Amino acid sequence: MPSTGNHTLDLILIGATAVVILFLGYRLGRFFGSLAASKTIAAKEQELFTAQKGFKNLYEQELANLRTDNEQLKTKVQTLETRVEEYRKKAAGFGGLFATGGKRADAMYALLLENEALEEALHAQNEKLRQERTDSLKEQMRATGYRRVLISQLMNDERIKSYVAEILADEKRLPPANGEPRATPVLPEPTAVENK
Repeated sequence: MPSTGNHTLDLILIGATAVVILFLGYRLGRFFGSLAASKTIAAKEQELFTAQKGFKNLYEQELANLRTDNEQLKTKVQTLETRVEEYRKKAAGFGGLFATGGKRADAMYALLLENEALEEALHAQNEKLRQERTDSLKEQMRATGYRRVLISQLMNDERIKSYVAEILADEKRLPPANGEPRATPVLPEPTAVENK
């Protein structure tokens, strides 16, 4: 350790150096602490930003869903208002016919309700017929598939092939080529089994 030769002056210099080192250490520690704190704050802000962004997306999705539901409800209300207006017009038209008595007005309203019930029953019947038609078409397609398989099996049978070849070979059994019918029908010749 260097020395000035004066013990008191050495102690003062050592004390001043220690104070400067302590001061620099304090500033350095404060600098590192503020750096760590800023990193922590930045991480917290990023987490908050991510959470806020997620909540914002969720909010926008819910808002969009509510808007579509609102539009659907508006169209339903508009449709129902149109139907009510049509029924009012019908009632006004029938009202002139039945305005003289309470029983006639009741009959008119009963007819309107019956008309609505008939429309609903007709719609249900149409749905039932549509389903039956669909089922019938599926059944016909399945039956056609079975027939196609049966015909292909029959056509691959050797007895059927030989019988068709025999008929094609015997020109007396075939109709004429120009499409005119024969004057006398040609019957197949009896076989040996039929003669017995």
